[in-house]
Amino acid sequence: NNFPPANLHQRNIVVLCQNVSQDVADGIFDVNNLLKGRIDVLARCITSALWVSNRVRTDTTLFLMLSPHNITIEVQGSCVRSLTPDERTMA
Repeated sequence: NNFPPANLHQRNIVVLCQNVSQDVADGIFDVNNLLKGRIDVLARCITSALWVSNRVRTDTTLFLMLSPHNITIEVQGSCVRSLTPDERTMA
């Protein structure tokens, strides 16, 4: 077997989020209204990248690049605890 152990594979996912409002970039949003500022889309990206078969992908890192603010949010699957796949909890 010439393949390296499975834990040596790292998955990096980069999502360019364009036209992000200043409030969203500052972390100001209402979890009861995720459509405002499209926080729901960011939450779905996190869930899609990190959630698989009722567990978190520990070999995956997600980068959300918030444009035009030059802010990058890094979410490392290996550091995530108690993740549930619903958008409200994710936000």
